[in-house]
Amino acid sequence: MPPKRHPALSGMRNPRRTTLRGAVLYVLSVAISLGCASGARAQASPPEPSGLGTSGEYILGFIQYVRWPAEQNIRTWQVCVPSPPAGKAASYSGRTARGRPLTVRQVAASDALADCQILDLTDAPAASAKSLLAQARKRPVLTVGEGSHFCSAGGVICLRARDGAGGFEINLSAVQEAGLNVNAQLLMLGRRRQTASGGM
Repeated sequence: MPPKRHPALSGMRNPRRTTLRGAVLYVLSVAISLGCASGARAQASPPEPSGLGTSGEYILGFIQYVRWPAEQNIRTWQVCVPSPPAGKAASYSGRTARGRPLTVRQVAASDALADCQILDLTDAPAASAKSLLAQARKRPVLTVGEGSHFCSAGGVICLRARDGAGGFEINLSAVQEAGLNVNAQLLMLGRRRQTASGGM
């Protein structure tokens, strides 16, 4: 059975810190086992060890536990990236999540984000990330970047590999603002924080 929807701010326990490698393995293995238990085909094969820790593997796992408004109308998960998509596209090529394929679209700082479900700002220049984050505010977009400063600037999920701590943080204020629902299992994996949008 798919995981139950869970309000972002209810029934939370103390966060459990995990390493970057452990978090990715846990999220993906649970997602795959849940798909098999429901009789559905596993939509993503377990990644090779060399692929762990990439933003693509993380985001693939996040999609399993995040719910978007009116997502029954979503036919493909559109991952928007601010850089030329050639390198990023390889992370998502041929992948599916919850029965829908992932596609990659390049966006400029001035572009609208109307059809983006995910905004992958990992490795993005600070100026581009700041501008796109401002556009994503109050839109149902899962914004993912690197470092605690990304959450401080209003990002939804920040990967912490470069902070030396591993794992990821979830900005509950940004989750609420985006109108997303995050399952309790993901909340338990990530470090939670309340942060209003600010500068990067």
